[in-house]
Amino acid sequence: MSKAPQRLPKNEDAQQQSTPQPKPKKEAAQFDLASYSFDALLGLKKEIDAEVEARKTKEIEVLRAKVTQSAQTLGLSVHELFGLPAQNGKRVTRHPRGTQPAKYRGPGGEEWSGRGPAPRWMKPLLAKGKTKEDFLIRQ
Repeated sequence: MSKAPQRLPKNEDAQQQSTPQPKPKKEAAQFDLASYSFDALLGLKKEIDAEVEARKTKEIEVLRAKVTQSAQTLGLSVHELFGLPAQNGKRVTRHPRGTQPAKYRGPGGEEWSGRGPAPRWMKPLLAKGKTKEDFLIRQ
């Protein structure tokens, strides 16, 4: 049974002409999957999955090269093109890192910045009815 070739819309027609595609074989191989054993089907699926993944990786590499080349033509980096933060080796954070000043002080002189879960020394005191404000360091 022969199918007539489908007509693509104008913009896809032009795109297809600019990107060379491999010509389809005259007769596609017909598979009677019902005649395959379960193990044979699993093997076939693994082969197909591996081929799909390999082609996907190749397509991604080609696309990255095209985008990089287009960005360079415009005098931009890929990060500028997509509005990503510049990669200078350091992450940009909105808050300072490192030790924070103590906000709470326990009866034994223990200190806690107030970030993260309540410390061990505070939990039993909170259970006895104290509040965090009781341990607040007044400035």
